[in-house]
Amino acid sequence: MIITARTALYAVLGDPVSHSRSPALHNAWLNAAGRDAIYFALPIAEAGADAAFAALSAYGLKGANVTVPHKARAARVAMRRDAGVEALAAANVLTWEEGGLSAYNTDAPGLLAALDEGAPGWRGGARSALVLGAGGAGRAAAWALAGAGLAVTIANRTLERAEAAAALAPGMRATPWARLEAAFAAADLIVNTTTLGMAGAPDFDWPLAAAPAHAIVMDAVYTPRETALLRAARARGLVAVDGVGMLLHQAALSYEIWFGERPDLALGRAALERGV
Repeated sequence: MIITARTALYAVLGDPVSHSRSPALHNAWLNAAGRDAIYFALPIAEAGADAAFAALSAYGLKGANVTVPHKARAARVAMRRDAGVEALAAANVLTWEEGGLSAYNTDAPGLLAALDEGAPGWRGGARSALVLGAGGAGRAAAWALAGAGLAVTIANRTLERAEAAAALAPGMRATPWARLEAAFAAADLIVNTTTLGMAGAPDFDWPLAAAPAHAIVMDAVYTPRETALLRAARARGLVAVDGVGMLLHQAALSYEIWFGERPDLALGRAALERGV
């Protein structure tokens, strides 16, 4: 495509973002639709991030996805927030509109859609869920699963953060990281939203041997696509759902917010498959 002064700018904001597959995904959709727009990765360090967010609109940014560590900041700076952002105090989608900045959370519905696709029937079979991590993605996952009727336990290396996340909705509780084995044993559904296992991040010896034989395991990490957690789950014969589905579905909802139409999921998945 030819980039001009009229080309609309969209980005993923975070630190790190060099691993992100969002540019490949969104640019595939933009090109297929013939839109005069481009999507790119924009690293924003924690130091100075408030000033950076305040300056973004001046550079003509139309919309953005937000990832670690800025989801709470994105919620704070927005003038308008959807119900998910209000409940979670975390946003992963921003749009600059006339009258100010709007924030949305597509992580929660994106996670449910990924489970529907990757583990059909989970809604009827899972009654309890363990969410690993209490950051923006963890809070969204826990809130979404509690809303779907599951009893949710949140485990985080800092217990206070898990307790704060558990207070977001009825039916959620926190457990100490030191009690992971017992938490795995009690869960029908296990969802990792931490960066453990991500390319460039530390791995972890998950107590998957304790999980029930019927457990479903999902990892929000998608680089690498098969994490140590998912390898261990498959080795035990458990249903394993990788992070590509959540990335795809939350991104499709982002695109729909920005452009008012649903993108081609098959096209998006093909773009992701080429790089993960």
